[in-house]
Amino acid sequence: MKKIIFILFISLSFIQCGNDDDSIDCSTVLCKGPEFVFEFIDADTGENVLDGVFDNGVPDGFFIALGEDDITLELGLDYALSPSNQLGIFRFSEQFQILLPNVFEVTISYDFEAISNGCCQNYSYTNIAVTNATFEQVEDENRLFLRIFI
Repeated sequence: MKKIIFILFISLSFIQCGNDDDSIDCSTVLCKGPEFVFEFIDADTGENVLDGVFDNGVPDGFFIALGEDDITLELGLDYALSPSNQLGIFRFSEQFQILLPNVFEVTISYDFEAISNGCCQNYSYTNIAVTNATFEQVEDENRLFLRIFI
């Protein structure tokens, strides 16, 4: 009996996978929003500037603010630091102000366009500017990933 149920389940799976109906109920699809990843590199040494800086929590004076309204973000809620010391921001803005006292103060701005791609959207970032630093954009399909040289 278990074999019959297993064979029936597998058969139904193949029928659903082989279905030629391309219509998908987009209300059942979970899409990713825009993603922002910033890596801060010492221009002279090539070392990651944030290496060890967050070992004891958020350092004094460090802040990330959104746009011209200076909405301050919180670690864990709005941004996180990856094991490779890349700063990932979960909130959307076309401008970020990031300050680590006595190390760097940058403003990152860009133009943003959402491009329809079926149920979900892809994102395009153009006219990227970083004040007080040079940068390179790391090619990444759907997120803004900048390597910023301090």
